[in-house]
Amino acid sequence: MTGRLIILGTALLITLGAPFILKPTTNTPTSAADVISISVITPHNESIRHEFGTAFARHMKLTRNQNVYIDWRTPGSGTADLERYLQSEYRANFESYWRNTLKREWSDAKVGAHFDNRRLRLPEESANDSPAHASKRSFLNSTVTCGVDVFFGGGDYPFKRFAEMGYLVDSGIMDRHPEWFSDEVIPATFSGEIYYDAKKRWVGASLSSFGICYNPNVLQRLGIKTPPSQWSHIGEPEYFRKIAIADPTKSGSVTKALEMLVQQCMRNEMKSDVADNATLAKGWEQGLMLIRRIGANARYFTDSATKIPFDVAQGNAAAGMCIDFFGRTYNELTKQKGRDARIQYITPKGGSSFSVDPIALLRGAPNASVAKEFIDFVVSPAGQKIWAYRPGSPGGPTKKALRRLPIRRELYTQPTKKYHSDPEVLPFSETTGFEYVAEWTGSHFNPLRFIVRVMCIDTHEELQDAWQALINSGFPKQAYAAFNRIDQQISYIECKKSGNTGKLLSGKDSLAKARLAKELAASFREQYKKVIKLAEKGH
Repeated sequence: MTGRLIILGTALLITLGAPFILKPTTNTPTSAADVISISVITPHNESIRHEFGTAFARHMKLTRNQNVYIDWRTPGSGTADLERYLQSEYRANFESYWRNTLKREWSDAKVGAHFDNRRLRLPEESANDSPAHASKRSFLNSTVTCGVDVFFGGGDYPFKRFAEMGYLVDSGIMDRHPEWFSDEVIPATFSGEIYYDAKKRWVGASLSSFGICYNPNVLQRLGIKTPPSQWSHIGEPEYFRKIAIADPTKSGSVTKALEMLVQQCMRNEMKSDVADNATLAKGWEQGLMLIRRIGANARYFTDSATKIPFDVAQGNAAAGMCIDFFGRTYNELTKQKGRDARIQYITPKGGSSFSVDPIALLRGAPNASVAKEFIDFVVSPAGQKIWAYRPGSPGGPTKKALRRLPIRRELYTQPTKKYHSDPEVLPFSETTGFEYVAEWTGSHFNPLRFIVRVMCIDTHEELQDAWQALINSGFPKQAYAAFNRIDQQISYIECKKSGNTGKLLSGKDSLAKARLAKELAASFREQYKKVIKLAEKGH
């Protein structure tokens, strides 16, 4: 009996001790103290976050013998929510710095309204600073943090804006890797788009174009024989209540797509290579008219741009405006053996450039050294392969194809192109005939968001009633002319930086913006009621 107890006791000790005896002799962390964490704020989807998170952790273990974890921050449902989050955090932390570190009296009007004012120019000498100048100079000379290390993705507009506001700082990537930033690898500009900041505050991480996703089965059911291939096609009456689109005040990518649409309309108005103000103003009006028709055809204005290809794939919408990789991703997801995918994507010829989706180091980054390593990795050849390669290919993603376009030109050459999920897409060879001109609409980005909101979203029910009346009556001349009228307050000139509407929308007077929104929405409702009356009379 004693012998059996000894045997059982020995077996128990071996069982309990085995995990410790057989424990691998590796540097696998046993506690949070063994892990270096960086925080990255991004609108990128879970697949992108997973692939870059695991690849960077593997890279850091191999090259630095460090265990790194990325704390992904994804507040809200789109880029606009991320923008609001960063602005709120920087303001709160700068106020604390101003009061507690600088020991100065805080004023919302004199300090809070100006520390990140991108239009405020500082005097050369600080002795000439006003209180507003002093607040901005103090912020730019500080390491005030928002609690996050890296801003990753969301289109170039918020990056350009945040760089001017002082939120982004030089990560040093261009000094560490000058050979990457050349015409042969990453050009400074292409097709009119800027691919990295001249002051080194952000760099492009991938390329994006904008276009139309559509469901061939739904088109067939509706009797639409030719798939949409131009922006103007989704503004046709046959798509009434069948278009999916995102709210541009919540989605930077959809705003960029609308800007492309407007620029194409401007170019269509040109009679030569020179665009004067009258031509641009006419193109702006034509663009707004088309946006209004698309808005009238919209089933909804969603808060999330990712909902668009999902609903199109499900057959809840015939077509929608989306960023290229959303369309390609859902094309991949809906492929079935022996059948075509339920969703197709097309970039309108002459309707979109290839713009960048950047990455940047945030001011006051809590773990700047590792954050810089992450930025380098994303832009490096190893990081760029993750965007474009098929799963299982050398250096490709582990689970799903991301179907995004690398920014590095050498990844479109023959030796690497064979690994691409979309080898036929060659952004540096095929620009779709589009040349982006920032001077035309760059300063109209925020006004465009505002206009779509008051013209199409806040008044969507009335807009659709007017469009329905026009369809039912066969588009009588007077009624259709009334529908296409553009309010003077949203004209091209008024929406420029120097225009009254442009100045108001670029300022920080929220009450004034709200009053203008209410006034314009009321004006549009009256306009749509007038259209209905004229249409019903056949005028």
